Amino acid sequence: MAVNFLGVFGHVNLDYIVTLERLPEPNTSVQILDRQRFFGGTGGNIARIAARLGVRTALASFVGEDFPPEYREALVADGVDLTDLRVVAGVPTPTAWIFSDRRGNQVAIVDQGPMKRAARYSLLRHTVASSEVVHIGTGRPEYYSKIAALARKAGKRIAFDPSQEIHYVYTPAAFRGLLAKADLFFGNEAEVKRALSFVRRKRPRDLLDWVDVVVITRGAKGSTILSAEGTLAVPAVRSRKAVDVTGAGDAYRGGFYAGLSRKLDLYRCGLIGATVAGFVIERRGTQTNIPTWEQAVARASRYASFR
Repeated sequence: MAVNFLGVFGHVNLDYIVTLERLPEPNTSVQILDRQRFFGGTGGNIARIAARLGVRTALASFVGEDFPPEYREALVADGVDLTDLRVVAGVPTPTAWIFSDRRGNQVAIVDQGPMKRAARYSLLRHTVASSEVVHIGTGRPEYYSKIAALARKAGKRIAFDPSQEIHYVYTPAAFRGLLAKADLFFGNEAEVKRALSFVRRKRPRDLLDWVDVVVITRGAKGSTILSAEGTLAVPAVRSRKAVDVTGAGDAYRGGFYAGLSRKLDLYRCGLIGATVAGFVIERRGTQTNIPTWEQAVARASRYASFR
């Protein structure tokens, strides 16, 4: 019997956010105005946010020997099951260096660390076996094909969320193979457009030929949830102040699962997701302003009843 509701597969990153007056031209240098290190990664974000919201959550990922103990302690403090957070010798923890200037221009440099070679490693079975819903996020398609097959054989519900990697990691065949095993699909508008090109279809609703639910995040325009019951338009939930939108999509997913674990209808799941995203973007860093379930419901209640 599952002891966790959610099992998350995806990156656990260290994010270095660097502020510059301007991005440098090739062969030049500029002075750093500010730099900060944050805990991040799609897997780490979703798992920690969901757990903070009261969801029994397991996290499966590969990190390096330099993985900070304080990141592990933060995940444990929020109740994340780290049985499948594996340390790989001889490689660094996945790291992203994000450089932004005062005009909002941005470039990023990413070291995948052990996640780039995940197909060589043994399957992280505990997260599949212990969870009701298996969330397949960023990482190697060839590895996740095996995870999805394991989850399908075990009768688990599978959510497929390739995120930005749909644009440069997935082939049409690899994408279709995972989509065929999934029950839910998450993506923003650009990612859904790419998904449709992979399956040679034109309308987002066409993805329902493969999955039961399609969740499309649309930034300030809110989100759209598609199912056999119809189309739900979920509004964006106003933030006090938008400081950094990095990680808003991961926050939405964590909130969505918090609603799903409590058996809320899809509209309210989306509304909680939008609300949690609204909290997270109020501060720099993807895990620095995670609300509690009570805080999220209090803000979301302006849009719908949760009694």
